[in-house]
Amino acid sequence: MKEKLFAYLHSTFSESDGTGSSSRLLAGTGVLSAIVWVSYIVFKTHTLPDLSGASLWLGASFSGYGINKAAGCFSRGDKDSLDKT
Repeated sequence: MKEKLFAYLHSTFSESDGTGSSSRLLAGTGVLSAIVWVSYIVFKTHTLPDLSGASLWLGASFSGYGINKAAGCFSRGDKDSLDKT
């Protein structure tokens, strides 16, 4: 069971070729820290806070992932694969 969980987490934070993805790791860290941040405020004040700060934090966390994916969409890729089409 533990091996399946680690394999899933490895595939989640990796590209399709198996290399690590720092942008996915940073986005995941941003989401986790936002969850902890909002949970702490809720447990401390017993009310749901204004989530504009968390929204800004999540947007900043995912901007690196979005830029990385956009760059991948516009990159030329492998030159040999273009010649074979």
